[in-house]
Amino acid sequence: MKFTAAFAALAAFAVSQVSANASIVRQYNALGATDQAALHNCLDNYRWDNWDGQDCGGRGWFKGSHNYKNPLNCYDACAGLLVQAINQGASDVECDDFEGSAKCWMGFH
Repeated sequence: MKFTAAFAALAAFAVSQVSANASIVRQYNALGATDQAALHNCLDNYRWDNWDGQDCGGRGWFKGSHNYKNPLNCYDACAGLLVQAINQGASDVECDDFEGSAKCWMGFH
């Protein structure tokens, strides 16, 4: 029960952190079952540990940018959208954020 309450609190916080310039550009929910708890844990750790190209929670994670100032801003912009996608059962998702002409992207597949 505490585990569920913790995820609910995380989801509420993450939704409040969504950037107006961030959006989900790809989401597939049909590429196999996902371990939502593991993916939430991966996302929590992804802000501080940039392990682009590595597997976590049974999925390959990625994060990149073009002229984007701060990778933590990318995480902050996209985390809430990724939480929503994980809760919907996403098995492949990408979030993009824009700061002027600069772009960042992150997600898993």
